[in-house]
Amino acid sequence: MTETTAIRIIECTDPLELFTHYDGQSDAQGAYIELDLHDGTLLADYDPEVGGAIPFSVYHGFERRYSIPILTGAAANRVMTEIKQFAERILADWEEEWDGHNMKAVLGEDAQAAEQQIINHLGCDLPPWDGENQGFADGDLVQEWDLDGATNGNEVDDEGITAETTDKELEAIADRIIAELASINGEGGAAVCPELLPHLIELRDEMKQQAEDNED
Repeated sequence: MTETTAIRIIECTDPLELFTHYDGQSDAQGAYIELDLHDGTLLADYDPEVGGAIPFSVYHGFERRYSIPILTGAAANRVMTEIKQFAERILADWEEEWDGHNMKAVLGEDAQAAEQQIINHLGCDLPPWDGENQGFADGDLVQEWDLDGATNGNEVDDEGITAETTDKELEAIADRIIAELASINGEGGAAVCPELLPHLIELRDEMKQQAEDNED
């Protein structure tokens, strides 16, 4: 059994910290909150693995992972504070045991009850037909938009894009469009559209090429 029950929360420092979408993958990586029994820490992160692989420390129970939707950094920090009391009960009631092949973490009765409360609080046990957001408000989420949903086809006219528009100006336009998309989710929500800025750059570059062709 561990000697200390104090939990240290490692806070997210970026609103989009839990969002990662690898090239070639149809969906963004999943996210989780992790309780490290050895270090006594809670953190939120995205799953870096494709295909469901997990580290041995997770497989043997020393790092307890609880699935969450892709939350904003602020929402993840809030939720970690909410479940801290349950995490401390787990930290106070576990042992390291040899199972004949490996050392593994074994939770005591109260730790098991506390872990179930974390699962209930985070909505990890909700069936798929109850929605993939696990009961979280839209304002807690990072919403990924595809290009068709994020644009209306009139960006050149609406945003005043010309052949002379700079990359910095295009970045500001993309940020403004993303902010408008985020507002749809409500206060606190966040939005991403990885294709948006490359699309705006392509529009500008096409106009620049046309202007050069007309000069020839």
